[in-house]
Amino acid sequence: MVNSSGNGNLSSLKSSWLREEPFYLVFSIVNSFLAITATLGNILVLIALCKVSSIHPPTKLLLRCLAATDLCVGLVVQPLAAVSILEIPTAVWIDLYRAGQTFTFILCGVSILTTAAISVDRLLALLLGLRYSHTVTLRRVRVAIVCFWLTTISNGLIYSLYSSDIGSNVGFVVVLFSLFISGFSYTKVILRLRQHQAQIQQFAGREQANGREIPLNIERYKKMVHSVAWVQLAMAVCYFPTVLNMIMMMAKFRDNNFFRITARTIIHFNSSLNPILYCWKIGEVRQEVKNTMKEILCL
Repeated sequence: MVNSSGNGNLSSLKSSWLREEPFYLVFSIVNSFLAITATLGNILVLIALCKVSSIHPPTKLLLRCLAATDLCVGLVVQPLAAVSILEIPTAVWIDLYRAGQTFTFILCGVSILTTAAISVDRLLALLLGLRYSHTVTLRRVRVAIVCFWLTTISNGLIYSLYSSDIGSNVGFVVVLFSLFISGFSYTKVILRLRQHQAQIQQFAGREQANGREIPLNIERYKKMVHSVAWVQLAMAVCYFPTVLNMIMMMAKFRDNNFFRITARTIIHFNSSLNPILYCWKIGEVRQEVKNTMKEILCL
């Protein structure tokens, strides 16, 4: 009797999948393509960041962490998503789906925490001046990154092994917290620049006249803030559908396959978009990527 019921459910799921096969197939192909672009793009960015010397080392470490998590999304999460999106009802599919969700929680959690840390780093660079290089050190940034990984790995394991509801709620809080910190930091930076830019420039002029070190190159700082703000904005836009889907699930709305898979794919697209933003907004990275591509083509 149990076997008969199980076979009936399986047949129903299969017929449902066959009716919606084009929908699933398109998203599977899109995720396969994004896996390739995310992998290649972030490999080039990581190579470029190793060669760039003009970016402050702690800031560069945060950018490298973000690129590394995007690379892992391309190598691991998106191939799993391309397969699991097909939703072929088998025991293997369940394992693939669970693995994909767990890695998504871990890697996307690290990504959004890292972008929040980058925004705080830019705020501290403005507020601390000469004390910045002594306060924001490589060691402290490494500790922060390790904490990000431990936090998101713990949440991924909770989601996978204990309770998907608790894991989802924790992930929701992490996303909102990170977006709030980033928004607060960039707002503070903009207001501070507007209020004190004239005083900073006057101070810089006096320090130059005295032959002393300038606390902050304001034009270079604004350029870097503008660059990382674009990365932050892209992430906020890409995460918005998922946040909306989480709110709908918490409010007990009926799950919508199309919206859920679309939101998941848009998050994955962020890993392919970030390398484009690096090359577009950070001139040193763009030049090193061009040099690396020329070297590869000449081999």
